[in-house]
Amino acid sequence: MDMSTDQKVKQLYEFGLFRVDPEKELLLRGTETVPLTPKTFQVLLVLVRHSKQVVTKDDLMKMVWPDTFVEEANLSRNIFLLRKALGETPQDHQYIVTVPGRGYRFAEEVQLVPEELNIVAASHSRVQVQVKETTPWGWITVAVIVVVAVAISTFKLVVHRSPALTEKDSVVLADFANSTGDPVFDGTLRQGLAVELEQSPFLRIMDDAQLRRDLRLMNLQPGARITNQIAHDVCVREGGAATIDGTIANLGKSYVITLQAITCRDGATLAREQIQAEDKEHVLNALGSATTAMRSKLGESLNSIKQLNRPLEQATTPSLDALQNYTAGLDVMSQGHFLAAVPLFERAIAIDPNFTMAYYMLGIAYEQTGDLERSADYAKRAFSMVDRVSETERTEITAYYYRVTGELDREIDAYQMAVRNNYPRRWSFHNQISVTYIDMGQFEEGLNEGLEAVRLQPNVEPPYRRVLDAYICLDRLPEADQVAAKVRALGIDGSRIHQRFLELAYVEDDQAVITKEIQWFAGKPEEYLSFGLQAADLNVHGQRRKSHQLYQRAADIAQHLGFQYVANEYEEADARADALSGNCQTVRRLGRPALAMAICGEAAAAEKLAAETSKALPNGTIWNAVQLPEIQAMIALHRDEPAKSVELLASASPYERAYPDAIYMRGLAYLRMHRGAEAAAEFQKIVDHKGANWGATWVHPNWVQRYSLSYLGMARGYALAGDTARAKKAFQDFFELW
Repeated sequence: MDMSTDQKVKQLYEFGLFRVDPEKELLLRGTETVPLTPKTFQVLLVLVRHSKQVVTKDDLMKMVWPDTFVEEANLSRNIFLLRKALGETPQDHQYIVTVPGRGYRFAEEVQLVPEELNIVAASHSRVQVQVKETTPWGWITVAVIVVVAVAISTFKLVVHRSPALTEKDSVVLADFANSTGDPVFDGTLRQGLAVELEQSPFLRIMDDAQLRRDLRLMNLQPGARITNQIAHDVCVREGGAATIDGTIANLGKSYVITLQAITCRDGATLAREQIQAEDKEHVLNALGSATTAMRSKLGESLNSIKQLNRPLEQATTPSLDALQNYTAGLDVMSQGHFLAAVPLFERAIAIDPNFTMAYYMLGIAYEQTGDLERSADYAKRAFSMVDRVSETERTEITAYYYRVTGELDREIDAYQMAVRNNYPRRWSFHNQISVTYIDMGQFEEGLNEGLEAVRLQPNVEPPYRRVLDAYICLDRLPEADQVAAKVRALGIDGSRIHQRFLELAYVEDDQAVITKEIQWFAGKPEEYLSFGLQAADLNVHGQRRKSHQLYQRAADIAQHLGFQYVANEYEEADARADALSGNCQTVRRLGRPALAMAICGEAAAAEKLAAETSKALPNGTIWNAVQLPEIQAMIALHRDEPAKSVELLASASPYERAYPDAIYMRGLAYLRMHRGAEAAAEFQKIVDHKGANWGATWVHPNWVQRYSLSYLGMARGYALAGDTARAKKAFQDFFELW
C-alpha cells in the first residue's frame, strides 16, 4: 500500500481576534469576513509578516505597488481604511503604530497557526492503493482504506461547519438543574460556569444587571431562579442568540455534569458536553473542563482558549462550600445590601484563605458601607494574590487596587491594557475608564469611553450614567436631555440614574422635572440622594439653614442604612458650606474635613488631617496634585502669602475642570494680590461651566455655593480692575441667585 501524505498544511496568521489567510486574501474576525480592497489587504499582509518591526513607507509602497509609481497619499489612505477595518479609533492605534518620519509598525503579537481543518494530511481523493487481486488481505486493506477515506470526508464536513456563535451574539446562562439533592450546587455551578466563560473574549455573556432588569420587567423577583424557560424568555426579549443550561446528577458516588447551548430562535442544540466527576471534590474541576470544551464547540479559536483559560479551581476556589458562600454574597450585594454580604464573603475566606475574589468583593462591600480602611486592606490583600485569578479578574483587582491607592493613571493603564490585548468588547472596562477620566477632568475622553460602553451594552444603566456625567460636565445639555429621554424610553431605572436626572434638572433650572424626580425618591431608602441634591441647590441660593437641615436628614438616612462613609460625606459637605459662608462652628465641632479646617484658619488641625491622608495615599494622583495643594494654599492665604497660594495650586491645572475648588481658591489669592483681572478670569471659569459643578468628582452631592460666590468674586475682580460696568453686572447676577 502506498499512501501520499505530502500535502502541505496551510498556515494562517493570527493576532487578537483576527486571522489572515494569505492564499485566499481574506481577513477574518471570528467567523466573519472583514471586507478589504486587494491593496489594503496587501498592506496588512506586509505589516503582519514584519510584526514588531518598523516598515518604512518606501519599502511598504515597493512591496505593495511593485514597478508602479504611487504617491504617499495612496499608502496613507490604505492605512486609514485598514485601521478602520480593524476597529481602531483615532485615539487608540492598537494594531498599527505610526513611527514619525519613518513608517509603520504592527504592534500586536502575530502567530503562525495551521488552518484548523487541515489536521488530516490525506484526502480521500488522493488515496492511492496498490494490491494484488489474488491476496485476500489486499481486499481487506482496500476496504479499510475506503472506510478511513469516507470517515475523513465526513470528519471534514463536520469540522468545516460554521462556528455555532459569532462575537456579536449574546448568551444567557440558566441555573443548573440539580437532581442530587445537595444544595451546595444551587447557584454555585452557574457562578463557576460564568467565571469560566467570562475568560473568553469571544463569548458575550449577558450581564447580571441586565438580567435582573429583565426579571423585574417580567414581574419576577430579582433573585428568582433562572430556569431554562426564564433564560429562554430573557434571551428572546433581548435578541440574544442562545442559552446555556446545565444539569448535575448522581451516578453512584460519581457526578455527571451536562452542559448544552440552545438557540433562542428555534430551540436547536448548538453544542453539548457531558463529563463525569469521580466525586464531589472534583466537580468544579470537571465543570471547568466541560466549559472549556464548550468554548471550542461554540466557535472560539483554539489559540484564544489556550491563552485565556485558567482552570476554574484556580480562578475561583477548589471548595464548593466557599464558592457557595461567595455566590450568595454576590446575590445579596446585587440587591444593594452590602453589610449583609460581608459575613458571606468572610465565611468564604474562612473556608478557603486563598480565595482571591472573595477578598476583592469584601473590599468592595466595605467600601460601600463606608469602612474605607478595611476596604483598602482587602484590596491590597487581593492584589497580593492576583496571580491566582483569571485574566478578567486580574484586571478588575489590579485596577481597583490602584483606585484605592489613588493612582488613577495606573488604574486607567490596567483597564486599557486589558481592552487592547484581550477584551475590546468588555463594556465594564470601558465604563470604568470613563469614570476615571471624568474624575481627572478629561471629560471628552470620558465621554468617548462611556459611549463605547453604551454601544457594547445598551441595556444596562451604568454606561448611560457615564455619558450623562460627561455631557453635564461639558455643558452639552441638549445632548444630555436626549440621553435621559432614551434611558426613560428603555425603561432603565434605579436611584443613581434618577440622581443624574435630578442633577440635570437643577443645572437647567427645570422646576417641573425637579419636582417629578424628588417625588420619585420620596419614601425610598435612597432618598438621601435627593435630600443631598436639594441641600446643594439651596446652597446656590444662600439658604444655608434649610440646606443644613437637608444635609442632616441625608446623613441620618445613610447612617441608618449602614452607609457611614456616605453619612460622613454629607456632614463634611455641610461643614464646607458653612466654612465658605464664614461660619466655622460646624467644622470646628466636627473636626473635619481638612480643607474646611484650612478655610477657617485651623492650620494645625488641617495639616494633621492632611498628613494622615498623605500616609494613606502616598502616590494618590488627585490627592497630591489637587487636594493637598488646596489645603496648603488656604493655609498660605491665611498667612498672607497669596503668591505662594497661586504657586501651590499650579499642580492642579491639568485636573481643575473637575475640581472647581482649586480655581476658586486661585481667584481668592489673586484678589488678595490686587490682581483684579486675573481674579475675575478665574471666577469666570466656574461661572462658564455650571455643569461641572454638579457632575464632577463626587458620588454623593457635596456641591457648595462656590458657583454663586464666583459671581461675587468676579464683581470684586472687575472692581479692582476698574471695570465698573462688568462689576455691576456680576453683582446683579449674584443677588439674583443669592
